Amino acid sequence: MPITGKVSIHGIKYDGAIRRGDDLVDIVIREARKSKFKIRDRDIVILSHTAVSKALGLMVRLADVKPSAVAMSIAERLGRNAELVEVILREAEEIVRMEGGRLITLAKTGLVSANSQVDRSNVGSDEWVVIAPRNPDAIAKKIRKEFKSRGYNVAVVLTDTLGRPFRIGEVNFAMGCSGIKPINDLRGKRDLFGRVLRVKRIAIVDELAAASELVTGSSSEGVIGAIVRGYKYKRGNEGARSLRRPTERDLFI
Repeated sequence: MPITGKVSIHGIKYDGAIRRGDDLVDIVIREARKSKFKIRDRDIVILSHTAVSKALGLMVRLADVKPSAVAMSIAERLGRNAELVEVILREAEEIVRMEGGRLITLAKTGLVSANSQVDRSNVGSDEWVVIAPRNPDAIAKKIRKEFKSRGYNVAVVLTDTLGRPFRIGEVNFAMGCSGIKPINDLRGKRDLFGRVLRVKRIAIVDELAAASELVTGSSSEGVIGAIVRGYKYKRGNEGARSLRRPTERDLFI
């Protein structure tokens, strides 16, 4: 029986601290060269939103935040820090649910998530939080253009961590992408026995994002992203926002 479909995932290890104004494209290229890894056309560059947000300067010092009356009320109810709750509310379109100390929102990125994707991990200080770029597809497109200007025709995926309904544990998912069709639509094709597929749409960029976490980790690894090689994808510019399920078809909120 032949083995087919080889795909490899290579972590982008960076020992420095990402700071505002850092050129992530330069860092990825430099770290790849140091490892004698040659980036190729059609590779997929996957970057964590924390690294991207820090490079963009999307950080908030909690001591500089003045919580509103609403934020203080919610913080008291949930047993949370009022300044942190205020930042979460600023990054939210609406509150979806509050329960057991958890604050689930529709973030301004267009994603339903815990805490509007406001993150305290891998920031470097408890005094600061990282917020997500509000248009991650546009950021992914900009990063992809910067790679292309330096001779690398790659796709770019930006990732964050997301919980799932009815499942314990979090997985990486694509919050933004450019240069790759986010969905492989198999509707209308036939399976091995000739049955026509009616609903099969594979969220390719989410699968790539989840797979990348096998090498990036999510704690103290210092791996800011990954390069996926060998996956045969279709080019596209729809962006990860096209994966968002319309509210009228949402089964969980």
